Amino acid sequence: MGVHRHFYNLYLLIDASFIFMGCGASQEKQNDAVSPQQRGEAEETHQPKVAAEGGEKSTEMDEFDEEYERECGGFQRETKDGRIVRGTDRNEGRPEENEMFGLAEAGAGEQFMAVKPWIGAIVAPTNPPENNPSEPERRLELNHVYGIRVEDCRSHLYYVNENEIVYMIAALGIVMDKNSKQQRYFGAGEKRTAKGHTDDIRSLAISPDRSLVATGEVGAQPKMFVWRTSDCSIVSQFKLPRGARAAVSVSFNKDATLVAVTADDNDHCLYVYDVAKGGAPVYSTKTGPEPILAMAFSKHDPNLLAAAGKRGVVFFNVNGETKKGLFKGAEMVDMACLAWDETGTCISGSSKGDLYLWKGFSVIEAKKIHTGCVHSVAAIGGKLYSSGRDNQLCILDAQANFTNKIPLPSYAKAIDVLGSKILLATRNASILEVNADGSGLTTIMQGHSDGETWGVAVDPQTGIVLTTGDDNSIKAWDPKTKTCVGSGILNATAGPKKKTGGASTLSMYPPNQCARALAVGKNGHVAVGLNNGELHIRAGVNSLDQAVAKKTDAREWIEVIAYSPNGELLAVGSHDNNIYVYDVNGGYKLQATLKAHNSFITQLDWSVDGQYIHSVCGAYELLFFHATKGVQEKSGASALRDEEWATWTTKFGWPAQGVFPPGVIDGSHINGVSRSHDKQLLLTADDWGLVNLYRFPCAAEANKCWSYRGHSEHVVRAIFSSDDTHVFSVGGYDKAVMQWR
Repeated sequence: MGVHRHFYNLYLLIDASFIFMGCGASQEKQNDAVSPQQRGEAEETHQPKVAAEGGEKSTEMDEFDEEYERECGGFQRETKDGRIVRGTDRNEGRPEENEMFGLAEAGAGEQFMAVKPWIGAIVAPTNPPENNPSEPERRLELNHVYGIRVEDCRSHLYYVNENEIVYMIAALGIVMDKNSKQQRYFGAGEKRTAKGHTDDIRSLAISPDRSLVATGEVGAQPKMFVWRTSDCSIVSQFKLPRGARAAVSVSFNKDATLVAVTADDNDHCLYVYDVAKGGAPVYSTKTGPEPILAMAFSKHDPNLLAAAGKRGVVFFNVNGETKKGLFKGAEMVDMACLAWDETGTCISGSSKGDLYLWKGFSVIEAKKIHTGCVHSVAAIGGKLYSSGRDNQLCILDAQANFTNKIPLPSYAKAIDVLGSKILLATRNASILEVNADGSGLTTIMQGHSDGETWGVAVDPQTGIVLTTGDDNSIKAWDPKTKTCVGSGILNATAGPKKKTGGASTLSMYPPNQCARALAVGKNGHVAVGLNNGELHIRAGVNSLDQAVAKKTDAREWIEVIAYSPNGELLAVGSHDNNIYVYDVNGGYKLQATLKAHNSFITQLDWSVDGQYIHSVCGAYELLFFHATKGVQEKSGASALRDEEWATWTTKFGWPAQGVFPPGVIDGSHINGVSRSHDKQLLLTADDWGLVNLYRFPCAAEANKCWSYRGHSEHVVRAIFSSDDTHVFSVGGYDKAVMQWR
């Protein structure tokens, strides 16, 4: 029996469809879109790389494009426990509270810490306030989202009509009026009623009549939705097979009857589903071990589609036929993007800056258009549009002859055209609009563009919201106009590259150009904590590039910063286990170093009188310090039991005991805590993509909350505005800045 199984697997291995590798081209029409692995086929690895038919691989060294290689490599990232994984790898134990797909409970492993070192530091006040376990009367509603996903996707921004556009960020599909900035959302809401994605949306497509949108997410078994642009209501929903990792690209056919999806599994499978039949599977095939970066249906033939990636372009027909693109003497190159025109010509953009025109599965024209990789291409109304590493938008005729070239601040990852207007999603996380003649370049949206976004603070004087992250920027947002009103850079010159053990990030920037903590003082100064341990003081929200001071006492990255209530002291918590206290009026001279924690500092609060600090570290210690004396208060738990704290951001403590829901695996589930200024509410930001709203105090495990979806894998911070009318949250890897009311 075992021998027979061995030969059966060997047969499947030989017959497998290594389309992009040129090692055979068998494909099969499937009645059910299960993965090839689930059909019992062996996983193919270590296959030789064979040149595609009709062309020779260049012997010259390709111009290296780090962004292109990062996409092909799956955007590796470091997890909380130090493991290096693909950007699309997910913990299958992560709960997905979505009534359409069922509830996956957390907590299958160890329950929340058999030993809780902070317990001894929790002492109830002498006269504790009443704990009300019910949900608060107040609820939240998503009011605005800043940013757009760009780093690992393309062709994901479109016009809905002349006033509205559609795109995605985090777990949300967003339709926005580009003039009024009003938004409506697919997927936002309280978790018990929200319907939509529960993880990062990786791909988005719009139907030819612009009435439907298809979106696909990251996950162990990614969910797909087709929804209406008019009201964000669901038309169809289905799942990719388990192990797919992500819906990398998605496309409607010309009749919007079919949706095609490419996965990020080991075989980079292609699936086609019937929209009208609720996502019934129509076709599936392997494409091989090389990643697919772009895929699209023909605008001419409703059953024909093409995929671009390493080694070229492959054409698929849902009736079962597959053809590898023939280079016909043209140089064989890696492809990054792809589009079709109305006549049935396929256009692909290469990693070397060329546009390739394909007809009947063969190259008919290849022209050098850009310097460096072509990252996006569109074919609309008889014209071609492309953008490359050279930060140019090129407008060409149908034969790829230049008609105009428009310089951009950053290259585009998505291009759409409606009338005389061109819509662009650029790599610096901006949405731009420009006229076809190059005039009228307008910024519709800005966002953070690389790594993670952690830092968030509100200027109490102006209400301006500040954020910072791993993209060498500080940004200022006006909640009233819903626009970015200022920006600064962290360091103009890049420092040494990240070393193992520092702040985990996907960013291409070195630690001195990444930051995770912000605070605004009474004097208007903006304090910024960098990933190399530097502390920068900037002049104000309107002068983010004007330096006031720079301190280098911390030896590792800074996660938390807080000014004292009177603004005279500044506390900085570092991953070197220390808290540094600076004299603001003395030019930010170091006044004290608080040493007692056994792990990195994650949260801290000042007492109202500015004398004391309590803090939490990665070892789950809750400690107390006399800040001005620079000593630990070893009896602080009891001696300060009635102390009034100016803020409450620590996840351990008597009034925050109920923030850990049943079933969490460890205390790292909660990333951020924030009490309202009127001391009635408590926010938490968690690893399940939720912003949670409790009553304050939240002093028992049975306390209930409202939990809101919008972010994806983990929300790192959520804070109140100075008047408590709004909440602002930042989403770590999703880089979204969300405004709630």
